[in-house]
Amino acid sequence: MKLRSLSLALPFALLLSTAHAGAPFQPSWQQRYAEFIRIVEGVRRGDAAALKRYDEVLADFNARRLERTPMEHMEILGAHYLPREGLEKTLPLIVANATLGWYDTLRFASEPGRGEISYVLFRLPFLLAGADAVDQAVSFFEAYPEQTETLVSQGIAMARQLRSQVRYEQRWPIAFGFNELNCAQGGECAPAITLPENRWETAWQQAEQQVRKSYRDDRQHASD
Repeated sequence: MKLRSLSLALPFALLLSTAHAGAPFQPSWQQRYAEFIRIVEGVRRGDAAALKRYDEVLADFNARRLERTPMEHMEILGAHYLPREGLEKTLPLIVANATLGWYDTLRFASEPGRGEISYVLFRLPFLLAGADAVDQAVSFFEAYPEQTETLVSQGIAMARQLRSQVRYEQRWPIAFGFNELNCAQGGECAPAITLPENRWETAWQQAEQQVRKSYRDDRQHASD
C-alpha cells in the first residue's frame, strides 16, 4: 500500500463516484462523495454554480466533520486542504482518517471489499491534490523520517480520540466488493461480513500498524 505504486489508482478512485450511480440503495455518503467529484470538476471548468456549491460543502464539512465517512474526508482533504495548506499541516488529518477508515474496513468489509478500499483509501488525498503531490509526499517521508513519524503519531492519537465520537455511517465499507456490486445489480447477495465485536480492539491495533507502514520512508523500513 505504498504511495509509489499509484499509476493506475486514479481511474479507480474516480470510478468510486459512479460505481453504483442510480442504484436505489445508494447510501448517503456515496451520494455526497459522487457529488463532490462533480463539483470539483465544475470548479476546474470555472463554473460559478459549482464554486458556490464547493464553498457550501466545505462549510458543512467544517461544521460536521464527525458526520462524514473517512473516504469523504480523504476526498475533501486531497481536493482542497492538501494543495492549499501543505503536507505537514494536513498529514495528521489524513492519517487520522486513514486509521478510522481502515478500522471500519477490517470490521465490516468483505475480502474483495478490503482489496478495493486498500487500493484507494491511503492514496486518495495525494491523487486528488495534483500531479506532483505523490512525489512531494514520498520525498518528504524519505528526507524527514523523524518528522514524518511525529506527524503520523499525531494523526493516530487524533483517531483514538475520535474513535468513540464519530457519527458517520461506520458500515460504509459494505458498499465495496464483488458481492455488493452483484447485490446492487439485482443478483444473489450473501450476508454482509462483520467482524465479531470481541475482535474490534485487535482490528484497531492492526489499523494503526497499517497506517504507520503506509506513511513513512520505505527505505528506513525495507525489512518489514
